[in-house]
Amino acid sequence: MKRAFTLALGLGAGVVVGIYIMRRLDDAQRAVQPSNLAGNAGRAAAGFTARLQEAVAEGRLAAAEREAELRGQFDVPNLRSTLGA
Repeated sequence: MKRAFTLALGLGAGVVVGIYIMRRLDDAQRAVQPSNLAGNAGRAAAGFTARLQEAVAEGRLAAAEREAELRGQFDVPNLRSTLGA
């Protein structure tokens, strides 16, 4: 009786682990399909582009602020005021 219980418990655990592993492998296989890879790459590129545009805009704003600060500190006129525009 004890051996039968141990055998059943071992078989049950083996089946559960086997099913878990098969599901994980199936998920991994689906993740590397060309359609999923292309979609993931597209989403990553779009996110990168948005972050890059935000960083460039922030950099331009910081550069303009610093330029205005330096022009005021060293009394350098703005290009527009020099040209009379």
